[in-house]
Amino acid sequence: MSAAGAGAGVEAGFSSEELLSLRFPLHRACRDGDLAALCSLLQHTPRAHLAAEDSFYGWTPVHWAAHFGKLECLIQLVRAGATLDVSTTRYAQTPAHIAAFGGHPQCLVWLIQAGASINKPDCEGETPIHKAARSGSLDCISALVANGAHADLRNASGLTAADIAQTQGFQECTQFLLNLQNCHLNPFYNGGPFNGGHPNVFPNHISVGTNRKRCLEDSEPFGVKKARTTAPSRRLLHVRGTVPGGLWCSDGGVFPVLPL
Repeated sequence: MSAAGAGAGVEAGFSSEELLSLRFPLHRACRDGDLAALCSLLQHTPRAHLAAEDSFYGWTPVHWAAHFGKLECLIQLVRAGATLDVSTTRYAQTPAHIAAFGGHPQCLVWLIQAGASINKPDCEGETPIHKAARSGSLDCISALVANGAHADLRNASGLTAADIAQTQGFQECTQFLLNLQNCHLNPFYNGGPFNGGHPNVFPNHISVGTNRKRCLEDSEPFGVKKARTTAPSRRLLHVRGTVPGGLWCSDGGVFPVLPL
């Protein structure tokens, strides 16, 4: 993912940290996950300031919350009126792009459920699934695919997400994405129309549906480069129903889904 180097445009005489505190307190609160500070700031911050882009990466506070995986901060910002699908001026990247590249499936799933676009290209023609492939986050790739992301889209350089994952050395992600592409090319692949079933596009050790409300983790690695994960237990879970504050998954656990 393209991003200006940290400190770009920093005013002379101020360190990056001082500039964050003075000019971008909302961004800093999101970076630190300081929910109390964020809520206090939101009480006195005009709504227009929620779309302010910092002078480091050109991100709004929502992008910062998504990048650092601060789900509660993300929710508070959207509740306060921030646009969850806002594109940056510099690279036309949405919070979904940033969450996918950062490897934060919980933030990504929440954004999707709240209505964020998952096939929107940035200035390089890359959608969130390209970003997830670029960082090797199988969790995020799985979440995107389960919610309707198109795995066969090509960026401005003509590369699919599978191509990018392969270039970066993420073999597990590459195989997962190639299996999806192969299935789409062959409608009779693995349980297709000839036997009345639906194509199983996932490897044998991965099972995931198309319902938007899914609890997703990835599988055991078998490639050269290990896919990024965010949980010690790594497997895809089916959602069996809803419970107050979350989704009841196949292992009996609850995946938290906080409301708008």
